[in-house]
Amino acid sequence: MNKSLLIIPLIYSFSHPLSAEESTSAPSNNTEETESAVELAPLEVIGTETEDMGYIVPNATSGTKTDTPIMEIPQSIQVIPKAILSDQDSQTLSNALENVSSVVAPKTTELLTSGFIVRGFKSKVYLDNMPTSGAVNAADSLSLINVEKIEVAKGPTATLFGGGLGAPVGGLINVVSKQPHAENKYTVSFRGGSFSTINPSFDFNQSLSEDDKVLFRLTGEYQQAESFIDEVESEQYSIFPTLSVDFSEDTRLVIQGQYSHINFLEYTGLRAEGTIKEMDYNIPRFRYSGASDTPKSEVENKMLTLNFSHRFSEHFKASVQARYYKNEFEEFSSFHHGSLSGLRRPRDLKDSELPFYSGVLNSTTEALIINPNFIFDFNTGFIKHKVLLGAEYDTTRSSAQLGTYYDTFEDIYLDLADREDDINYLEVVDGNLTQAQENRYQTMGVYLQDQLDIGERLHLLASLRWTTISVEEIEQTTRNSSLTPRIGVVFDLTDSVSAFVGYGEGFRAVLAMFGETAKPEESTQIEAGIKFDAIEYGLSGTISGYELIRNNVVVPDPNGAFSSIQAGEQTAIGAEIDILWEPTEALSILANYAYTDARLTKHADPKLVVNDKLPRIPQHSGRAAIRYRFQENLLSGLEVGMGVSFSSSRHISLPNTFKTDGFYRLDAQIAYPLTKNLKLSVNVQNLTNTQYYEPFLFLQDEVVSPGQPISAFATLRASF
Repeated sequence: MNKSLLIIPLIYSFSHPLSAEESTSAPSNNTEETESAVELAPLEVIGTETEDMGYIVPNATSGTKTDTPIMEIPQSIQVIPKAILSDQDSQTLSNALENVSSVVAPKTTELLTSGFIVRGFKSKVYLDNMPTSGAVNAADSLSLINVEKIEVAKGPTATLFGGGLGAPVGGLINVVSKQPHAENKYTVSFRGGSFSTINPSFDFNQSLSEDDKVLFRLTGEYQQAESFIDEVESEQYSIFPTLSVDFSEDTRLVIQGQYSHINFLEYTGLRAEGTIKEMDYNIPRFRYSGASDTPKSEVENKMLTLNFSHRFSEHFKASVQARYYKNEFEEFSSFHHGSLSGLRRPRDLKDSELPFYSGVLNSTTEALIINPNFIFDFNTGFIKHKVLLGAEYDTTRSSAQLGTYYDTFEDIYLDLADREDDINYLEVVDGNLTQAQENRYQTMGVYLQDQLDIGERLHLLASLRWTTISVEEIEQTTRNSSLTPRIGVVFDLTDSVSAFVGYGEGFRAVLAMFGETAKPEESTQIEAGIKFDAIEYGLSGTISGYELIRNNVVVPDPNGAFSSIQAGEQTAIGAEIDILWEPTEALSILANYAYTDARLTKHADPKLVVNDKLPRIPQHSGRAAIRYRFQENLLSGLEVGMGVSFSSSRHISLPNTFKTDGFYRLDAQIAYPLTKNLKLSVNVQNLTNTQYYEPFLFLQDEVVSPGQPISAFATLRASF
């Protein structure tokens, strides 16, 4: 393999992570929504607080790019509203998405190395229905301070969503931002606790005009914390200003900004040998594996989004979104890799002493995205149509410089069994691998969708998208085009129960990691299920089954370090249950379960074994959480909650060599209003102090990380 191409898988591994709010009153079952002037997705949240709806949210935009009842969408879609984020004290997307079946979330220590997985395959994070493309943490997955709700659309969605290298092949996670509303409201909070955590935040909402046509909202937070991992610490701050202007009842402009900065000591995981595999030595569970003087890595994000919408008539509406963002990061790492050879090992070393290399990766990514949409509502006889016509243009430029270094005259051998042993970080000047690269990705797409209501009970959805993706890298240009369809049907069995079946395709370009033009990755999914929304009982949910096939898959090359190959086909077959039940204002219950059988079903290399299970994916996983709010007597206002998450064993690599054991984790929360405007809440994580390991992704190596031990955090929140 051409060594000049080694930077590609490294950049991909480093830069594809793929990025809590108050509850001042008890959630209710009120599902009445405030009507907005325009029905397009980004505007629906303006003037509407999902917190007032409790846990159950009846509508979503991620499946159709229109505000549509979830019961009428032929796809499994789950929504996590602000009430759940607040009750569970969720601080990151990873925390929040434990509440959705079939989602495998990265840990905060995998900030620059891993991403979300949905139904066994890579997903993609979108922010207000627009892609965050290839930039690391452009959606700032370490902060939920500006999040109104999170929508998860499972399965390929290439007909409506693209950007960067294309549409997600496994599913998408759409983060919906908070929007200004007419009520002046100001909230400040302070969170602190385990690992010396200090986390002040604020959320200010203000009307700037007497007629409430000009609204402004500003959210932000600062956090400084150590970690349960030795030596690891982080500091971050972010701010999100949003301005909305109603020029008339039919015309609105929304301007959103973001600035965030994160610095942290990067963690590279622990070897499987000595942790999940018994050896003559044991690696301390919370040991930092690397040089403790490794410089801090830094990530900076800047983003500006404009959303202009206009309603021409009762039946014709239009909007255009435009976004510019810039992401910069400088990553420093001290790591060992099992595939690296080239050093003659001294004879006097112990088995637990391994060589550690110094690495640095600098990257800058800039992107411009434009997305116009037009919605037409009309009838043809007894059939109601909602037609969406849209286009998307995305251009992304990325530059990166990579270097790794070791010196045989320096002590680079770290004794992993000795928690006190240390080495020095070697500055990368004239490294063994020093590369520089300029890339450009350009996506252009046009899509057409029709949502048909035939009579009172039958709902059809059909859409088609043409996409062309141009990838310029390593002094060559690759272009791929695709026509991707989607079709589905929903039938209302009763007013509260519907059955659905759907088919969709995914299409995504890949990087030329192996000296030849790569074929685009493609995926197809067929799913069917039952949805229910019994408002009178406060019960809603989805039961579904699916088969998802992904072709031209890129996997780590078993024959060499840092390289990848296209290895044929992967298949995921599964079943899911997601349930929300709020029988009274006092009680909320959430439960989900997923069975996922994700395997390599075809391959192009003899070292890869057909039917090996895909890394990181548990066959069985789920979560159950309960929240009770006392309504009367001396305990009135007191809220208590408890949740348990579980996962079966997981393989950590292809081919399947090692796997982590299954585990469960118990969390608990308690909250009480000290005064009308002041509320105290306490969150205890891993209440039973369960000890477990999880698969960890760093340079596609066979490493793991320990689960977070018992820890407690308290939040004091004041609202005015």
